[in-house]
Amino acid sequence: MAANNEVGTIYPIEKIGAIASSHNIPFLCDASQDVGKIPLNFQDWGITYIAISGHKFYAPKGVGALVVRNGYFPQALIYGGGDQQGLRSGTL
Repeated sequence: MAANNEVGTIYPIEKIGAIASSHNIPFLCDASQDVGKIPLNFQDWGITYIAISGHKFYAPKGVGALVVRNGYFPQALIYGGGDQQGLRSGTL
């Protein structure tokens, strides 16, 4: 979580990313609370995956995104179909 929506804490994502990178650990950052409000540097901060929820910045509810760094491939949760470049099958 990059920022807490209840108490307003902004976490040191750059430092957390550096620690994860130094140990070769993929880093998932939930940026739902701060996207568009505070700067996040996906490329330089060692973030592997960043998740955002659209309704936090006036998109429809249920819309979101998972941004994946080049060279990393999350495991598929449901097999078959092959949608979303093999990450999930079928449509809602």
